[in-house]
Amino acid sequence: MKNLDDYIALINSAETPEEAFSRYASIMEREGYGRAVYSLVTDHPSLGLPRQHGLVTNYPEHWMKYYRQNNYIDVDPVIERIARSRVPFFWSDLDRDPNIRKSSKLLMDEADEAGVSDGIGISLISSPGEIVGVGLCRTEPNKAKARHQKRNYQLLANAYFLTVYFHETYKNMISPDHQISLTVREKEILCWAVESKTDEEIAAILNISFSTVRFHWNKIFKKLDAYGRVYAMTKAIRLGLIDPVLIGTPLSKVSVS
Repeated sequence: MKNLDDYIALINSAETPEEAFSRYASIMEREGYGRAVYSLVTDHPSLGLPRQHGLVTNYPEHWMKYYRQNNYIDVDPVIERIARSRVPFFWSDLDRDPNIRKSSKLLMDEADEAGVSDGIGISLISSPGEIVGVGLCRTEPNKAKARHQKRNYQLLANAYFLTVYFHETYKNMISPDHQISLTVREKEILCWAVESKTDEEIAAILNISFSTVRFHWNKIFKKLDAYGRVYAMTKAIRLGLIDPVLIGTPLSKVSVS
């Protein structure tokens, strides 16, 4: 993705949850993934909503109806992987799994025939104990092609970043976050991390110890309810806690609210 800044601005300017999803789905379509589904993999007490596949989606209606009628959420290997792993993945990885259940393989074959194929799975923590799953897929049956094509891991990484941003935007619209306040030091660490600096490099830049950097990261993760660096950085940008324009600039020399 060459237009991440523009994509973020597009999602950020949405005025409703529906508009945010529509813009996110449109962006992913430009990147070759014409279908998207946002599902609650677990019950969400914070939203007052039960576990469900397709809280919002542009998957084919006939497929969604068929999926729900057959209660496929209980055998969906994409949902299973999302529930147990925070690492984004290609659906074709599951198709290669020799231990995949027959019912799960049948689901994936039927999905491919329905135009829900060659996808990406992304797992997101919504709140403690609550998991959201996002599925992105192409629209043409091409599973055989997907088995042999080269994986684009840069696209996977960018899709994850953008999905986190959309997720935080959408979630905040339907259930606003509580006010989060970061210290200047925490903002400095986040900004240098966005610049791809390691913790060792950040420690040297800020003239603090490595253990102090880790201490601040733990505070950042707790405040942002984030389970990793990328998630924390993306959420901080989404909430306006750090400004990408200032990245690479020592915050002690600028005014950051």
